[in-house]
Amino acid sequence: MGAKTPSVSGTVADVGPSRAGWDRRQAQTRHDVLTAAGEIIAADGLDGLTMRKLAARAGVAVATLYNQFGDRDGVLVAFVSNGLDQLEVEVDEQPAHTPIDTTRALFAAFDQTLAEAVDVWRPIFATLDAGTGTGADAGTDAMGSVGDRFVQIIQDDLAKAAADGLLVDGCDVERLARHVFVTRLNRVEKWATGSIDWEGYRESSRLGLELALAAVFADAGNRIDALRSSQIIT
Repeated sequence: MGAKTPSVSGTVADVGPSRAGWDRRQAQTRHDVLTAAGEIIAADGLDGLTMRKLAARAGVAVATLYNQFGDRDGVLVAFVSNGLDQLEVEVDEQPAHTPIDTTRALFAAFDQTLAEAVDVWRPIFATLDAGTGTGADAGTDAMGSVGDRFVQIIQDDLAKAAADGLLVDGCDVERLARHVFVTRLNRVEKWATGSIDWEGYRESSRLGLELALAAVFADAGNRIDALRSSQIIT
């Protein structure tokens, strides 16, 4: 999918004209830089992404990149974060779902994003160590604050499902959300590094998500549906 133009917050119009103009320029610079980053990665891989080349492609000063993103890793974090922004928009634009279906839709949109720009996302995820960290933090360290955001989105949906009585009593939705995220990230890393192909990634990812959900569904019918979706039973 690459980097799409980030939406500009409506609060910009509520501040003074000078600040509003500054915010618009910052948003435009961010958009131009992330678009250029995606183009460079697609053409030359991550090794081709240097701050100097990125600045030239985006039409900004090298110093501007360092001021706004810190370093190349900061650019990559912003790129992935922007992708997550777009996922949230896409899911929000879909018809109303149950909380669990919203989580499923989030991962479906995530997979579609990967499929639409393999040359961009594959090298990015190939650099991540999904096994980074230990215990509850395992895997989220690989994506930093972006990983934490992703986990929080899943956790919020699971918390709504628990409140609606869809999950068993006492379900630790925070731990479950991290498990679901880390499991998916591990599979993305295996696909990105060539350990499994795309179909293997999709099949194992669906299996992991649906088995995790089946383990905590309160209703037997929902458990059976999840097991059928995972293809454990037919």
